[in-house]
Amino acid sequence: MENITCRGCQATVDRSLEFCSSCGEWLGIKLEDISSETPKEKNSGTKRTRVPKIKCANCGNLNLPSIRNCKECNAPLVKPLSTYGATSLPNRKEVPGIRAVFFLAIIVPLIAGASYFYNNQIASDVQEEIEIIEQTTLLTTTTTPLSNLKPQVPIACTSSSSFDSTFTCINLYDDSNAMWQDNSLQCKDAVLEFTFSDEIYFEFIVFQNAEKSSSFIRNFKARDIRITTNNNDFMVEKELENDNFQQWIDLNTNASQINISIISAYPGEDSNGQNAFNECAIQEIKFFGKN
Repeated sequence: MENITCRGCQATVDRSLEFCSSCGEWLGIKLEDISSETPKEKNSGTKRTRVPKIKCANCGNLNLPSIRNCKECNAPLVKPLSTYGATSLPNRKEVPGIRAVFFLAIIVPLIAGASYFYNNQIASDVQEEIEIIEQTTLLTTTTTPLSNLKPQVPIACTSSSSFDSTFTCINLYDDSNAMWQDNSLQCKDAVLEFTFSDEIYFEFIVFQNAEKSSSFIRNFKARDIRITTNNNDFMVEKELENDNFQQWIDLNTNASQINISIISAYPGEDSNGQNAFNECAIQEIKFFGKN
């Protein structure tokens, strides 16, 4: 087997191959092209081998296979393997230029930013509209009916009993620190009556037991109460908490007189070595309504 050297990668390959088995470069000649013999010369008697030449595809000139470019026009005699069976390279018109890429790199972020800003602005506007509607609804449904609501002060009061003249029922609504106390009856059958100058729509009252801790602990406190008015068909019963905070009681009725009866009571207790009191004590009662 005879070998030749590839002109592309200098590898030694079989001479019978048309392409290099190492790099794929076309070897340029075939075995049958170099096997032909030249005619015998008359005088020498020796055998000479004809070297085949490669015809230039550009100008037609014949060249030795050992050269790559035509001696006449310098055109390449052998095309590289990469051009065989390959499609032509795309021209500039078929490939996006740098200006198109630059244009997209700027426009796409601008569109995204504008869309984000627009959506946020729309969301803010919608939220503001919702808040305005909610505030308008709240004002029309709650604030308007309560616009005339205010404390209502009795013009007179009576009680079933009083401890003395300093603990009368007037103390319940005169904004003083004084209390009402019964005459050592431990809240039993205690009744308080409040009279107003006109018929008033009462929404609620605020009830508070003795505010000072020592007085609250040692005095009897109202537990179950019954509220009636000068209208015979109205009555509200309420169980109060055993504490000295303000407690709200809904009425929602028209009346010119309100009566509060104490049905049961929390007992007084000894405190700091001092005995409990027998008196029933209330700090204040406030009335809220509108004329």
